[in-house]
Amino acid sequence: MKVVSQAELEQHGTSGDTWIAVHGLVYDVSKFIPEHPGGGQVVQDCGGKDASEEFEDALHSTGARMEKSIILKGVLEGWEQKVESYRKLGWSESQGVPDPDHLKEKSSGFPVMAVGLAAGAVGAVALAFLMARSRGKQ
Repeated sequence: MKVVSQAELEQHGTSGDTWIAVHGLVYDVSKFIPEHPGGGQVVQDCGGKDASEEFEDALHSTGARMEKSIILKGVLEGWEQKVESYRKLGWSESQGVPDPDHLKEKSSGFPVMAVGLAAGAVGAVALAFLMARSRGKQ
């Protein structure tokens, strides 16, 4: 994936040529601005800079994250490792703008489930032991 410098991102902050960075990924949103349900000015105001906070504050749906008229241009310089961590957690470009909170939930689900299963198994073994022991005392 192409690495986009901060300077290059800043060059695309004008009407008709608008890029934004969201979670380290740079998107060309120029064609989407007229279609934005909250009004194009909201997006235009974020042009040429990191708009992660504004994007998440708007509570975008999964469908909005996959908007076809938003074009991925590359990864913002300095974010390469973070974007790679999204990939390791299961994100891909086809999913659109990543949802870091959702990715964290997915990654933490397995350890929690594994601990729960292990605790249940230990409990079942302990219960079986105690029951067998109490039968022997009768």
